[in-house]
Amino acid sequence: MFMIREILGYCIISAVCLLGMAVLYAPICFLLRKRVPPAKQLACFLFSACVIIVLAATVITGASNAATADRSLNLVPFRGLQETWGMPEPKKIAQTVANVVMFIPLGLMMPVAFRRMRNFWKTALSLALFSFAIEFTQYFTGRSADIDDLMLNTLGGVLGYLLFFVVSKLPRKSILTR
Repeated sequence: MFMIREILGYCIISAVCLLGMAVLYAPICFLLRKRVPPAKQLACFLFSACVIIVLAATVITGASNAATADRSLNLVPFRGLQETWGMPEPKKIAQTVANVVMFIPLGLMMPVAFRRMRNFWKTALSLALFSFAIEFTQYFTGRSADIDDLMLNTLGGVLGYLLFFVVSKLPRKSILTR
């Protein structure tokens, strides 16, 4: 039950952020309507929204004022997944699932929004570097930096890219006629 509440909380926060961004982006969309196709605008908007939501969930919320006293660093792969770190099991599972799930939309939307990112390795490397930047920043804002989070985030991005790849290979007519 705890895990469902935790993930539902992330979903509600994401929906509120997305709605707020849509309201702010509407005038820009209207001004660009003749220069940029609506589908491209939507893809860029959704990718930007994903980036902002991930940053809000990872860097902005939970930053500590006592940054040097509270921070921790784990550079041993799978150590954070094996040890409890004083966290109850449901919270640990929710954290693990959230680290994967929050990067799936990024991996899906990056190649949709940017044509040159339609290469698996470019997308995977970009998302790994984005995750590294988040972990690096978290270390200096009083949160923990964990190699496991980097790996899980990258896995989520790769899963999102694979979803993009599969959907892009589906015949367009069969999608429209269903």
